[in-house]
Amino acid sequence: MKKIFISAVILAITQTTIAQQNYCDFEGNKSISFAFSTGHLDTMINNPMSSPTNTSSKCARYIRDTATYDNIVMLPYSKLVDVSPYAVAGAAAPKIQIKIFSTAPANTRLDVQLGSRTTTVYPAGIQSVYTASTTMQHAWEVLTFNFLQTPPGSSTTPTNIDKIILLLNPGGHNKDTIYFDDPTGPSETVLGIEENEAVASFKLFQNKPNPAKEVTNIKLQLNSSGYVSMKLYDILGKQVCTLIDQNLNPGVHSIPVDTENIPDGIYFYVMKKGGITETKKMIISK
Repeated sequence: MKKIFISAVILAITQTTIAQQNYCDFEGNKSISFAFSTGHLDTMINNPMSSPTNTSSKCARYIRDTATYDNIVMLPYSKLVDVSPYAVAGAAAPKIQIKIFSTAPANTRLDVQLGSRTTTVYPAGIQSVYTASTTMQHAWEVLTFNFLQTPPGSSTTPTNIDKIILLLNPGGHNKDTIYFDDPTGPSETVLGIEENEAVASFKLFQNKPNPAKEVTNIKLQLNSSGYVSMKLYDILGKQVCTLIDQNLNPGVHSIPVDTENIPDGIYFYVMKKGGITETKKMIISK
């Protein structure tokens, strides 16, 4: 099984180490939702060709539309840490990476944009743009995206990033297909220093039983009173239901979840309190 940094993992962020995160391995671990795509996106497809570069059984497949700026929008469950170290030219800067298998010719360009979901207009809503080009066709490779620019007219700060956009062959019109896996970049704010704050504020436990058959319970411990939100999402990032939406007092709380009307599968319950987010995976198998 692939090693990934998910939102429940605590990473130390220091002045010499930039924390990075694998946003989705397409085999059950994810910290993003796929909100929009111009073309056809399937986030649960068999690997077209296992190789040393990508031995995973599952990945995503995307069939490009003919739109000039065809794109896929990915929404992290929480904001990313300060992306300023990425928005610098040069080999020493940390890089965004994605595993790509493409039917398009070699030298096909892909861009990544980091932006804000509250400002949807380009260029105001985009903080930084990164670019890479494929070097092969019908084979897996790891694309490393280099900083291209902060678009003139951007009004999004590097600490307000909660949207990732992937563009395939911007400016082109061919309906090419790409398979992609393990998009990796700046960690979410639930990681690192901010995670320590979350631990001090509350603790979210694994649901029991897991896998769940009928009713499962989620336990959480609050060290202070406050508004708590907890929602359940499916593996595609679609909200299934709201589990908590109220003020709670300090102490231990147990939340029963009736799974009778929820299909079998992999789900994620996301808790938010005081601007801090924590995510855990739930399996339903009746």
